[in-house]
Amino acid sequence: MATHQPRPSDEDLLDYIAGRSSPEQTQEIEAAAKADDELAADIALMQAARGVLGETTQENAPGALGWARLERQIDAEGKTATVASTRPVWQIAAASAVAAIALWQFVAAPLVMPGGEARYETATGNTADGPALTVAFTASATESEIRALLIETGGQIISGPSALGLWRIGFADDAARDAATERFSQSGGIVESTQAD
Repeated sequence: MATHQPRPSDEDLLDYIAGRSSPEQTQEIEAAAKADDELAADIALMQAARGVLGETTQENAPGALGWARLERQIDAEGKTATVASTRPVWQIAAASAVAAIALWQFVAAPLVMPGGEARYETATGNTADGPALTVAFTASATESEIRALLIETGGQIISGPSALGLWRIGFADDAARDAATERFSQSGGIVESTQAD
């Protein structure tokens, strides 16, 4: 009956390739390599890699004196080196430009611009100051019926509809508003309710 030998560990293989393994361990690895072609191929690959990489590494190593000299050089450079600015010139210029724009926007512009007067106005003009009615139109009222009623009474839509379906209608004077209130109450299914502002 054939016995199956366990595969040696990677550490044991590295010791074998480097020539540091004991004679008993060397015999065990060689016997296992004869029985296992895959293990033999791994050993051959490791030996080839050591031949290429291992020897050149030892030749180029600085040794203890080289490391000491390198440490002294690094320490000397650290003490004498001046800290250069870590920011490029363009970043400093960009930060200065942003600061100048912010200063202009928030300090200089309000002082230069004329103040006190309205800078915008609604498209319908400023009609909120005059007499107005809050109106709820019926759900069955058409746009053409509402428009005809507003033209007849001289009303102008100021705002609406609100979330509750209310419209704010402005008028030229109090008399026009009062006449429109009377006409809206007789509108016959167009206006549901009115309230003077």
